[in-house]
Amino acid sequence: MDMKEEVSGVPKRETRSFLMARDPSIDRRFRPRPNKKMRLFDNIQESEEESFSEYSDTESDYKYQTTGTTEGASCATSTADSSSVESGPQVFMRVRPVKDASKAYIISEDASVLITSCKMDSTSNNVNRMEKHFGFTSIFDSTVGQRDIYNVCVGPKIMEEECVTIMTYGTSGSGKTYTLLGDDVRAGIIPRALEHIFTMYNDTIFRSPKLKLINGCIVFLQDDASLKELQIRKKLLDLCPDIGAHHKRLKQVIDGDHTFETKSSTDVSVLVWVSFVEIYNELVYDLLAIPPKQDKLGEVPRKNLKIVGNKGQVFIKGLTSVFVTSSEEALRLLRLGQQRSTYASTSVNANSSRSHCVFTVDILKYNRSGITTQSSYKFCDLAGSERVNNTGTSGLRLKEAKNINTSLMVLGRCLDAASTVQKKKNADIIPYRDSKLTMLLQAALLGKEKLAMIVTITPLDKYYEENLNVLNFASIAKNIIFKEPVVKQHRVSFCGFMEFSKMSTYEGGDEYTKELEDENVRLRLEIEQLRYDHVLQMQLLEEKLRGELTATYQEIIQNNKKQYEDECEKKLLIAQRESDFMLSSQKRRFEEQIEDLKDEIEELKNPTGDSDSSDDAEDSKSPIEIIDDD
Repeated sequence: MDMKEEVSGVPKRETRSFLMARDPSIDRRFRPRPNKKMRLFDNIQESEEESFSEYSDTESDYKYQTTGTTEGASCATSTADSSSVESGPQVFMRVRPVKDASKAYIISEDASVLITSCKMDSTSNNVNRMEKHFGFTSIFDSTVGQRDIYNVCVGPKIMEEECVTIMTYGTSGSGKTYTLLGDDVRAGIIPRALEHIFTMYNDTIFRSPKLKLINGCIVFLQDDASLKELQIRKKLLDLCPDIGAHHKRLKQVIDGDHTFETKSSTDVSVLVWVSFVEIYNELVYDLLAIPPKQDKLGEVPRKNLKIVGNKGQVFIKGLTSVFVTSSEEALRLLRLGQQRSTYASTSVNANSSRSHCVFTVDILKYNRSGITTQSSYKFCDLAGSERVNNTGTSGLRLKEAKNINTSLMVLGRCLDAASTVQKKKNADIIPYRDSKLTMLLQAALLGKEKLAMIVTITPLDKYYEENLNVLNFASIAKNIIFKEPVVKQHRVSFCGFMEFSKMSTYEGGDEYTKELEDENVRLRLEIEQLRYDHVLQMQLLEEKLRGELTATYQEIIQNNKKQYEDECEKKLLIAQRESDFMLSSQKRRFEEQIEDLKDEIEELKNPTGDSDSSDDAEDSKSPIEIIDDD
């Protein structure tokens, strides 16, 4: 194309040639372009529908205007009113209470924006000294307690009865484990969630493990399988510490802070299962596994488990899932797993978690129509991100810190990839297979489950750079937009819940239910009595058979012993006779040799007489020779 044609503004259409290809710089299909779609006008306010369109902001930096209004904020959707409109993960921030808090952290009036600006020499990077704005769904300062955090972050998600993953992330010693578990006086979000779940389904809890989630699928358990699950439950509860008084005190505190409602429904049966795993040095361990019997004392070896997943459907092969019927049982199992998890002391935290722990509560609901639904609540206690130069770790602690930081880095990459390719159908772009943690959380990373993140920071100047890394991590997660998660449903009819289908065909449902309950109680008592009688008869029969077998074997042993003794006596007699015969024969032979030797001695003593006699003997014995003269 000539220069004149470009200046004139009316260029002629180029004729395509099949012999000479087009210059790549001219063809618009081969022009360089940015990989990420960016908004060129950040100050233009868009509607809520446009903000979630294909050309929404996917950058990880949050920019705010310096004026008092927040019209141009890219994360203005983080207020409480717009939380219901958000389809992405909710990111909360909690500030740990300290004595001398730094002034480099300022919270906005609406408690949704954190402004950081470091004017001290606590950072060597000039970029970190700049003023930065980070948007959150909500920010909790040091005065907010556990009750308000649960009401805002977890309580509404329990009421929605959907699959959700709740993770805590922050620097080491910033209060992640305290937010999840709490202490003896102030309960964390996990004990409150357990109390909320069992209070909400109090009237519909099924007391027998008839349904179980095995390899990601709901399976109906037969009687022998149900009995085995009850035995596993009993063994683990026997290993758990006694927390009756502690649970009673926590329950009083939780009941004083919250008023949980009970859902009364005769059409649904609810079964609750819990599991607990940790990821230590990129190895997955079951914290609720029954320890094997060992002959030698020492540390019990732990078995590494394998994570299996396909398109967001993830499960851990061989993981122990325990059936529970009350919040106390679930809390006892949580304490047992907490005792088995890996903790160590560092210069930053005296009781630092050296692994990622995931406590899962699976709720299986069976409806009268035959539909089963699954709701899973994952509570993830991520290990704290730390700098080796600041903590001064070495040896095993250094290896643990490397694996922790690597898995957290992969998690950040997955969140960044989810925020940049959220409109594409190919979900394999998210590198969740690079770490065991992201493989376990892939359902939340792919948008098939809701995700909530609680970020904790320590507002001190010496942790300024670490806190900036945590805030940048949270800003990436805040930009993700997921599709509406689908409720996992299965249509299967189980004979264990057949009374529901029968009740629907009768008008007098209450009377029929009462008859079924009475008959059920009577049959159960009869079964227990028959089982007891059968066990007693079997024990008596076993003792009788053992006695008969013992007597029979004793008689056989005595007979065999007598026969063996007789055979041994005969063999001994024969052996004695043979030995006597051999001795006598040897004695005679030696006596003959002695006599011969004596004769030789006598001959040697009388050589002359012996020689004449010997000559005469030889002459007498020599043959007569005839000599011919011829």
